Amino acid sequence: MGTPSKNRSRTIVLVIALFVTTVFSPQACLFGVENNKTAKAVSRPLLSEKLTKALKTDFIISSLPSTQGSGNNFQPARFGITRNDFESIRKSVPEISFAVPIRTFNQRATYGEADLDLTVVGTTESLPKIENIPLAQGRFLKEEDLKKMNNVAVVSQAVAQQMFKGKNPIGRNIKLQKDYFIIVGVTKSNAPDLTDQLSKTAKVLIPITTMQARFGDNVIKRESGSFEMQTYELSEVRCAVEDKKQMSKTMATIERLLSKNHKTKDYSIDLSK
Repeated sequence: MGTPSKNRSRTIVLVIALFVTTVFSPQACLFGVENNKTAKAVSRPLLSEKLTKALKTDFIISSLPSTQGSGNNFQPARFGITRNDFESIRKSVPEISFAVPIRTFNQRATYGEADLDLTVVGTTESLPKIENIPLAQGRFLKEEDLKKMNNVAVVSQAVAQQMFKGKNPIGRNIKLQKDYFIIVGVTKSNAPDLTDQLSKTAKVLIPITTMQARFGDNVIKRESGSFEMQTYELSEVRCAVEDKKQMSKTMATIERLLSKNHKTKDYSIDLSK
């Protein structure tokens, strides 16, 4: 047996070692504080996601443009579902197995002397789990891309063919407004098939957190020599329900939830085609 002072020293050392092991363990780091609230909201999986197989989009919650007059440079027309709506749906509707946010807008992309009008799609790494988006090359978005708000992009084959003229697009940079995005993947199809008029145009998919950080929530819509400033946070949310018998109940629950937070019916909830 050691002296009392030696025993106290050993106890102190053991306590310090236990503290260091607990605080700096991989588990503690994994659940550490994330500074970016948006990254947390859109990248944190639902509890049932890891237990679910072979799901597809069952219904889509879409933002509807404002009917309360056009916006302008001083007072944008604000409408649609918000990131808070998305988070409330995730937390309050247990029947949903997947909920994937999407935000889209039109933009011109450039690469050297080539340019192309296309649709920029902000989304998460979970989209291919409920939508068929086969890859021709590279990879899709990753959770790390969302957390770090990386400037990475997955382009459709239409973009690859029209902008790069047979060159391998992987690792090349395209410019969207003032920011450059490195291409990490190419999709075989023009997926996802969006619910609005943008559905048939060539697409570039980027992390939705990066979209918010680089482009914000305002978009200028130009028509016939005039323009309208619009503000919307999400274009749509795609939802999958594991128990199809709960579909109608789930959609009704979401309708009640959204109606409490929206003064006007600036959203729709529709079954996926």
